[in-house]
Amino acid sequence: MKKASLALLLLTLTACGSQPAQPQVASISTPGSSAAPTSATQEQRPRERLDMTPEDYEALSAPYVQCMKEHGVDKKGRSPVGSGRPEPSKEEVDKALKVCEPKFPLPPWEKDVNNPEAVDFANRVVQCLRGKGVRYVEVHNEPGGNQVGYAFGGPNNDAASISLGLEHVKECEIASSKK
Repeated sequence: MKKASLALLLLTLTACGSQPAQPQVASISTPGSSAAPTSATQEQRPRERLDMTPEDYEALSAPYVQCMKEHGVDKKGRSPVGSGRPEPSKEEVDKALKVCEPKFPLPPWEKDVNNPEAVDFANRVVQCLRGKGVRYVEVHNEPGGNQVGYAFGGPNNDAASISLGLEHVKECEIASSKK
């Protein structure tokens, strides 16, 4: 994985927090999707599921967070709070990211860029969200990213679209995974 992509994943993870480990579980699969992750390394990595709670995700991420801590950095690439250590160098952060990457959870298979049906899934989610009144929502598939997602709010950051989108996205993802 590219360092920039891993850094983006790291920033995404910072919004989630951490808790004790939970065993790896399979993702909800989209009917008819028989594609699998592209490497043995990815198959062994933990994978997020669409129906996970924030607490479930924190538990799934705990081994990654612990690994980063063991390498002297927190999940944001800084010295752990209260450690009294100086900020880690770029080399220390890069080393920790490389060593700990196999413990970082992959996105749900439905949203994984390696899934040839991920964009179709995202389009179904967007249609569901529009059906719930979200005016400004579109599929977000950034080149080099690790998952297909959604962008809410449009060019003017429409607050109603953002709040409605965030309110209904999980419900639409779960409903769209059953189609």
